[in-house]
Amino acid sequence: MTSTKTTQESSLFEQIDCPLCGANDYDVIKQSRYPAGITAQDLSRSFSASSAHELLDQVVCCRKCSMKYVNPRPRAELIIDSYSSAEDPTFVAQNDGRIHTFKKYLSKVLAIDGRPAGGRKYLDIGCAGGASLVAARSLGFEPTGVEPSRWMADFGRRTYNVNIHDGILVPGMFPESSFDVITMWDVLEHVPDPKGLLDLIRSLLRPGGVFVVTYPDAGAWITKLLGDRWPFWLSVHLLYYEPATIRRQLQEAGFQVKALKPYLQTLPLGYVIERAKPYVPPVGWLAPVVNAIGLKQTPLTYHAGQTFVVSHKPGA
Repeated sequence: MTSTKTTQESSLFEQIDCPLCGANDYDVIKQSRYPAGITAQDLSRSFSASSAHELLDQVVCCRKCSMKYVNPRPRAELIIDSYSSAEDPTFVAQNDGRIHTFKKYLSKVLAIDGRPAGGRKYLDIGCAGGASLVAARSLGFEPTGVEPSRWMADFGRRTYNVNIHDGILVPGMFPESSFDVITMWDVLEHVPDPKGLLDLIRSLLRPGGVFVVTYPDAGAWITKLLGDRWPFWLSVHLLYYEPATIRRQLQEAGFQVKALKPYLQTLPLGYVIERAKPYVPPVGWLAPVVNAIGLKQTPLTYHAGQTFVVSHKPGA
């Protein structure tokens, strides 16, 4: 086990044990690249839903369970405060594509679960600007969201007339066994305390309720192909799951995994190209061509290692 010196020992960072098994024995797989004199304001700039800030943190792999995670990491209170104050108009401008994707995958959830949506209570944690809630409502769910970004939550309420609670999910926000379906779309990898959050989520689900997670798979073939150019090596990601570790994290929280499949997202072609340019520079030449022939807003369905997991809480 080794650890980074210099800036990582400042008051901005904290050493943690493995968030999956609790061990404190690891190998460093990515060295920290933070510049000297990093400040809280510098760190806060990376915390937005469309963050493209390249990974600067040290990433380690637990020798006991093979979980990959950031360690040392920015302090939890700094992470939460930064998300709360984040504004991200670029992200919400792509919401039409996200609504399409969420509706498609919530329909898959219903097919796996075998029960219709009508009247069932739905909660999305980290719902951003409300696209998932719009998709859920269109299928017949009664949706509620929780979102740390005050700007995002306000955007969703004003734009879509959906119910979004400001802040992070905490005990007492909702009664136990309140929801039939709970989702976290590309959120779990951002969470400082996954065990605590998953325990809380389980308490909020009714017996037999469904819990859905999507996450970027650090063990996917495309991750290995792209190496350091994989677009999900980001400073906002604290956890890097693979199928074995996500299964264990969910099972230890009391969930039974029913399906684990690729997650294909649909977003405008121009937006995908702009996001891909820092990682795969050759695609940059496509941007002016796509703009010139009017294809910037053309929907593109793609897969970059994202994975879709459907689990449930045992019971009736």
